[in-house]
Amino acid sequence: MHSGMWGSFAQQLAEDYHVTLIDLPHYENLAQISDEIIAGLDSEPFYVIGWSLGGAIALDMATRYSNRVQGVILLAANPCFVEQTDWAGMPLETFDAFATQLHANSTVTLQRFLALQLQGLPQFLKEVKTRFALQNTPDTPILETSLQLLKKNDLRENLKNLTCPIAAILSDNDALIPVSVGEQMQALQPHLQLTILEKAGHIPFITQPTLCLNAIHAFVRKEQGGFLLDKTKIKQSFGNASQTYDSVAQLQRDVGQDLLKTFLSENLTGTIVDLGCGTGFLTQTLLPYCENANLIAVDLALPMLQLTREKIGSSIHYLCSDAESLALATNSVETLFSNVALQWCFPIDNALRELQRVLKPDGTLIFSTFSSQTLCELKTAWASVDNFAHVNEFYTQELLQLALEKAGFSHMEILTKRYVSRYDSVLDLMRELKHIGAHNVSTKRKKSVTTKTTLAQMMANYPQEKTGEISATFEVIFVRASQ
Repeated sequence: MHSGMWGSFAQQLAEDYHVTLIDLPHYENLAQISDEIIAGLDSEPFYVIGWSLGGAIALDMATRYSNRVQGVILLAANPCFVEQTDWAGMPLETFDAFATQLHANSTVTLQRFLALQLQGLPQFLKEVKTRFALQNTPDTPILETSLQLLKKNDLRENLKNLTCPIAAILSDNDALIPVSVGEQMQALQPHLQLTILEKAGHIPFITQPTLCLNAIHAFVRKEQGGFLLDKTKIKQSFGNASQTYDSVAQLQRDVGQDLLKTFLSENLTGTIVDLGCGTGFLTQTLLPYCENANLIAVDLALPMLQLTREKIGSSIHYLCSDAESLALATNSVETLFSNVALQWCFPIDNALRELQRVLKPDGTLIFSTFSSQTLCELKTAWASVDNFAHVNEFYTQELLQLALEKAGFSHMEILTKRYVSRYDSVLDLMRELKHIGAHNVSTKRKKSVTTKTTLAQMMANYPQEKTGEISATFEVIFVRASQ
């Protein structure tokens, strides 16, 4: 493919960035390609977007020129194209059959290849063929060399050892890059920011240009900001808890029901977002209100999002994205719901500014979040043992109102409700917190392992009732806000 394929998408990028389009030089190894590209650029650090084969080159550049590459965005790309015993990819037999067809008749094979990239999206085929025809097709030997680059290069170690920020933008129906490699890439590189687009095929900058552009903006915004909570641990924690979450999340369901009873009384229209959808409880509850609306379920943890999709199916849209850097267009959402999820954005200021950005001027934000008295018994018990942060901090109602005002929300309704849950033991409470992914992920947490002695001291100091049970307080703030 040539640089003309980017078309109007490059022009949209150029509204915010200095964009350099690259026609890949034809060499037999990645190092030569990277060297020539770097030689043609100025000395400023840059982000590199690698589409398909370009993703392999982007990873090679970031590894060998780490002083130049500021960040990598893999667009419908992965570090190992061909399937391995421990890696999802194109089966070797399929790859070799394609190479044989290319050698026999490159013109026909390339036309089939264009159609394969848009499998299930035939409405875009004419545009793609028009862009493809802007330049002459490379000779067959050059195409075959490019295929061999895809076949022989395994850059998983490059990804694993990458020192610069990295994002991946994949599609759930890409016929060339299995969507499951997203999780595999995150396992290798936990800091990878993953966005899964719906029905974007292998050319998301043509089929879903707005969402693709938003994902790029979100990645750059996040890297220029930073977090006080460890987002990698949050993502891993909730991903790991996806299979156990529903069995212990009665409190979250109760809060969600109360949130909708308090602030939702009529059907919704336009674009509706359930942010931090988890395994889909609130999303399912919203469905009857969204018969004439476009409902999008959003979560940071892909396993959670996949469970939601298994429950609800394809009647709504799904987006794997971070609340502090949403891959959604500015002024695109009528109503945004979030049930006990925004406490994982601490401080909450960046998230609220981001939610204000995606909401339309007359849009509404409706959410619940834990407040400062949540788990007060557990905090007190730990405080009697040491001075480390064993429990995450939460906002007071006053501080949350101030943060909303700073973010541009001027009309607010704020209510507080206290829930008390009972457990047979402190260990049962801690197991439940782990099963819902809600254990401590603060960057200030104790680095060493908590000893059995310390844990026993804490449990001995936790107040018990006469029955032997213990209680845990969860104080929840309910908010409806608009600009």
